[in-house]
Amino acid sequence: MSGHRATDWCIVRTSSAGTLAVASALADAGIEAWTPIGIAVKRVGKMRERVEQTAPLMPTFAFARYDRIADVLAMAHSPTPSYQVWDKDQRRMVMRGCPFFRVFRHGLTYPAVSDRELDQLRVAEQHGRPIEHVRMFTPGEAVRCGDMPSFEGLVGIIEEVQGSYAHVRFTGFGGHARVKVNSRRLLSAA
Repeated sequence: MSGHRATDWCIVRTSSAGTLAVASALADAGIEAWTPIGIAVKRVGKMRERVEQTAPLMPTFAFARYDRIADVLAMAHSPTPSYQVWDKDQRRMVMRGCPFFRVFRHGLTYPAVSDRELDQLRVAEQHGRPIEHVRMFTPGEAVRCGDMPSFEGLVGIIEEVQGSYAHVRFTGFGGHARVKVNSRRLLSAA
C-alpha cells in the first residue's frame, strides 16, 4: 500500500440502494468518502407532487481516501459493518450501522484512483444539478477545468463572475489567456 499519494482514492462497492448510505457512513466514521450524486425529480403522493431527491450517479460505487484503506478494510470485513461516532446529544460515543460493502480488488492489490481521474465524475455531478445547487466561485479563487481538453492540467484564477459564467485567467499561457467558462465545468484547484 506504499507508493500512493494522499490524493488517491480506493473504490468501494455496495448495493445500489446502499451507495449513499455507505459514503455517509464512511464519512461519519472519520474517513473521507465521496460518491457522485445528482438531483432526481420524482412525483409522489396522490397529487403527484414534484419532489427533489438526491440519487447516486454511479449506483454501487463510492470512493474513500486511499491513505485510510486499512480502516476501510477493517470496516468492510467486520461481521456487521459498524463504526463509532460521537453523538453530541447523548455526549458519548455510539455505534452506528453501515450497509454491507467491499473494497474493489484486482488480483492481490487494491487499485488506487487518482484525484485527477475523478474530475470527469465531478463535472458530471455538477451538470446534473440545478443551477442553485452548483458551487459558485469567487474572484481570486484558483480553479481548473474538468472537461475541457485544451485546458487540461492548467490552473487558472477567477477574475470575474457573471451569472453562471466565470472569466478565468490561465497561468499556462504567461497569464495572458482570459477565457469565459461555464461554472459547471470548473473544479477547485485546492
